[in-house]
Amino acid sequence: MMIKEEDKFYIRKTFDLALKGKFTVHPNPMVGAIIVKNKKIISRGFHKHPGSPHAEQVAIRKAGDNVKNSTLYVNLEPCCHYGRTPPCLDLIIQKKISRVVISSIDPNPLVNGFSIKQLRKAGIEVKINVLKKEAVHLNKKFFSKFINKRPFITAKAGISLDGKISLSNGISQWITSNDSRIDVQKERAASSLILTSSNTILADNPKMTVRDKLLKQKILKQPDVAILDSNLRIPLSHNIFSDENRNIYLFTNKKNTKKKYKSNVFIISNMADNDKIDIKKCIKYLASQEINNIFIESGPKLVESFLKLKLIDELLLYIAPIIIGHTGKNFSGVSYITKLSKKIKFTINDMISIGNDLKVRMVK
Repeated sequence: MMIKEEDKFYIRKTFDLALKGKFTVHPNPMVGAIIVKNKKIISRGFHKHPGSPHAEQVAIRKAGDNVKNSTLYVNLEPCCHYGRTPPCLDLIIQKKISRVVISSIDPNPLVNGFSIKQLRKAGIEVKINVLKKEAVHLNKKFFSKFINKRPFITAKAGISLDGKISLSNGISQWITSNDSRIDVQKERAASSLILTSSNTILADNPKMTVRDKLLKQKILKQPDVAILDSNLRIPLSHNIFSDENRNIYLFTNKKNTKKKYKSNVFIISNMADNDKIDIKKCIKYLASQEINNIFIESGPKLVESFLKLKLIDELLLYIAPIIIGHTGKNFSGVSYITKLSKKIKFTINDMISIGNDLKVRMVK
């Protein structure tokens, strides 16, 4: 059956609404809802943050009594279970909405088609999979949690034209432009957690925070941080520990330490695999903490490890139009490929100019 252009039009509107929760909803999905009656939008809603009313609830309440016999458009299947808020399914049926258009089925096994069955059972017309590909892409991080059974993982790097992140002596300030560094703030703000290594922290002493004033007003808190620190080498005085309002996870092989960390710092030991930290164990642990997406900002060794384990879903490169030379440090650290048949392939998803740099997003 052909999908009506009218349905596509309104579903695209739900995507725009859903994106209003981009910096605040995780670990929940971004959801937008529109109610249409007599070919006119009578109300809109989006999910703001965990614990706040869902998009459908907001739109239905705004519509009031006029919601009867209307069409509800939503980019993700309405929930049917009690969480921080009551189920949207019951409200839709109770308010006698006559038609529901859904872009994507919810991958959460607590929902996953059940709401659709119940809506149809209640005599409500349901249309699904309208612009499904776009809907899944919009909430790719949320979908990864259920489909891949782990967080969605993005690796970011600022590189030269010849793929270098620094000179051979480690100097890297600044390869990319100020415009690119400002854009990275947006990527951080949309992330649940930033993952790095003790080598990066010791070398640069970064805060790894969202510093842009406007973005700071949009986020509920700074992204959490996870650090692979085998021997707990990072001094307590380092900048990474300065913000006590976010969780910091230190993955280590040490069982005991005399260091007295603040209450927001969690030491996760027993992560060793042949004296090296087991990355897969770390990812599994972070998934258990409701971390849906991970943003890697680190040196080449850690990126190489993730590439070798095929754990990078998305590669985000900020490419500056400069050449550093063959002695510089490569961003990927990969040195084990000896045949072209073993190459690691990505597909370019989008590419834009930022100042004088190029921002390229690639997916597996």
